Order: sequence, then structure tokens, then C-alpha cells
Amino acid sequence: FYGGKTIHTFTSSGMFSNPADITDVDWVAVGGGGAGGSGARAGGGGGAGQVESSGSHGSVGTISSGAFAITIGAGGADNSRSAEDSSANGFPGTDTIAAFPAGTKRSGGGGAYKQQGYPAAPPTSNGSGGGGGRDGGAAGPSSSSDPGGNPGGTGGPASADGGAGGGGGAGGSGGNASSPGAPTETAGAGGIGVIVPTSFRNPLVTFDPNAQWYLGGGGGGACNRDAGVQNAAPGGGGKGQTPSSTYTSNALENTGGGGGGGGYGASPGYGPAGKGASGIVLIAYPT
Repeated sequence: FYGGKTIHTFTSSGMFSNPADITDVDWVAVGGGGAGGSGARAGGGGGAGQVESSGSHGSVGTISSGAFAITIGAGGADNSRSAEDSSANGFPGTDTIAAFPAGTKRSGGGGAYKQQGYPAAPPTSNGSGGGGGRDGGAAGPSSSSDPGGNPGGTGGPASADGGAGGGGGAGGSGGNASSPGAPTETAGAGGIGVIVPTSFRNPLVTFDPNAQWYLGGGGGGACNRDAGVQNAAPGGGGKGQTPSSTYTSNALENTGGGGGGGGYGASPGYGPAGKGASGIVLIAYPT
């Protein structure tokens, strides 16, 4: 309960049941985030799952008494290799589906790094695109102009030591890598997520410790320079790896965030790419 409303939170698939009709409903549905890539030199960040809500996508009308299914999208799995491999693609997230009686809401899963020098993999439906890897990787597009999904950033060129692009976030595009050559190359940041509607901004609830009520942040790209990676994107996105990093790049669970990019297994060995986060569904109505 918060602000005179009953709030239901789904972090795993299940059924929403109500004994009477419900009106004045606020809702949020977030798809699973894509994993980062761990291809040769530097992998791009994973794209965030799409964030849909009553604020951006409108009312779901009256929810009649009864029950309907909630399916929570899974985050994309890591596909890191033990040696340099330009095709160490991350996997995309999957869709979150809320089968409201007045119409199903489907929030797309985020895209992921595809292969060094190739466009990043697109999202499953309306999520955000993954970041391009080093050596000229093109950004992954959002598969739709529908709100809640954005493209990733581009990777640095093959002609210079460089970073990888950031994955798109639900609230903004992933950052492009800047690659003028060592020692100043910089990876792209993950795109920012979006803040949930006011009904869900309970001071006691935190989705992302660095950005309390944000969901759907993109994963940051990896970089060959330790100081070249960006901080994790608001909304649960993972931070990209560097040759000497000791942290994990997984996105925060149940935020729909994209995983951070990793690097190759050969010297200097980067850490593995980050997994994408699973999605979430929130429903609020007057108590």
C-alpha cells in the first residue's frame, strides 16, 4: 500500500486476481534487458527492455473481476568466451506480457551486441537496441518508434584503440564510443531509463540504488582503457568492463536493464559481459 493505493508487484510470472471490478488503474510493464557482448577487444552494452506505463501508453480501462496472466520477460544470457572471439554475441531479453482484459500490453525485450564490426542485434519487439562493438560496430536500432525503446550507440573504428557503444535505454539512446586512439578512447554510456509514475514512488521502495525509481537503463560499453568506461546508467544497466576491472557487469534484476559489455579472454583479459535483467509488472489502484 502507498498513497491510498493498493500496489501489486510481479517479479516473476503469475496470475493477477481481483474479486471486484477495478477502475483508475496505474500500471508499469518492463521487458527483459539484453546481455552485453564479449567479443574481440570490446563488446557493446545490452539494450534495455521496453518500459510501458499508464503515463506513456494510456489507461487499461476497467479491470473486470476475475484473473489474467502476467508473464515476466527474462534477461538475456551472457555468452562470454574464454578466448578472443569476435562473434561472442550477447542474447536479447524476452517480452513481458500483461494480459489486461481491455487489451494485452507487451513490453519488448532489449537487444544485444551481435558481432565485432557488425550491427548490434535488434530487440525482440519494441525494446532498445544493443551497443555496437569496437572495430566499427553499428548501433542496434530500436525495433519500433513506440515509446520506451531507443537505439544503442556505435562502436569505435577499427583504425584506433577504442571502446564499444552503450546499449539503448528506455528513456534515451545509448552513447557512442569515442576512439581517437590510446590513451584517450572512451566507451559509450548506457542510455538512461525512465522514472515510474508517481503512484509507485514509495520512499521505502528502491529499484536501482543509484537512481531509486528508475527502470530500463541500457548497459555500458567495454573499453580498452580503465578510465574510459562510464558509470552504470540509471535504471539498472550494467557497467562495461575494462582490462583490470574486478566488478560484475550484470544488470540489476527486475529492472529490465541491459548488461554491460565485456572483452576478450586473451591478455589482457577483460571480465565477462553482463547478463540482462528480467522485467517487472506493477499495478496500482485505489484501496
